[in-house]
Amino acid sequence: MHNLLDKKKCIMESALVLIQEHGFHGCPVSMVAKNAGVAAGTIYTYFENKDDLILGIYEYVGEKIKMYVSERDDISLPFKDRFYNYWKNLTDFYDLNPSEYGFYDQFMNSPFNSEDMQHKPNIWHDYSRSFFEDGVKAGALKELNPIVLSILVNTNVKSILRIKKNFKIKLSKNNMELDEISHLIWDGIKAD
Repeated sequence: MHNLLDKKKCIMESALVLIQEHGFHGCPVSMVAKNAGVAAGTIYTYFENKDDLILGIYEYVGEKIKMYVSERDDISLPFKDRFYNYWKNLTDFYDLNPSEYGFYDQFMNSPFNSEDMQHKPNIWHDYSRSFFEDGVKAGALKELNPIVLSILVNTNVKSILRIKKNFKIKLSKNNMELDEISHLIWDGIKAD
């Protein structure tokens, strides 16, 4: 059983790297199989087709993000500290896992992110919502919809990473640090 799960994980990890390099359409199942070191038919043991593989990777990446961020959350801290840890941990996850970052970003802007898909449970989105719901309930955050707070924070983290990647030289040349943005967001959402 353990070997089967390892093989499935290997297939998804292989596909993540290839999708980052070639996009969804430039990454046929045969390429994923070759990169994973398995026969193409083996992929169909775990996934009905390529679309099912992509949807499976989406769930897998969501689980990885949730695991990374939630394992580093210390609920004994004041919520302000938890917020900054959340921001740092999400940033660190994407920095350490560029294939997951690229996949998630590509998925969200693709037809795979259909209305039906958006109605399905997502472990990462659920965790993120509940994190901000905790802040609202504790009186640390303004009484705003936790989903809106989650979207605000998560999209800003991803935008900053994109800016750091695409404008690395310009940022360095102008001696600009983007860490201030987390403080601006906190100031905007904290309870008065």
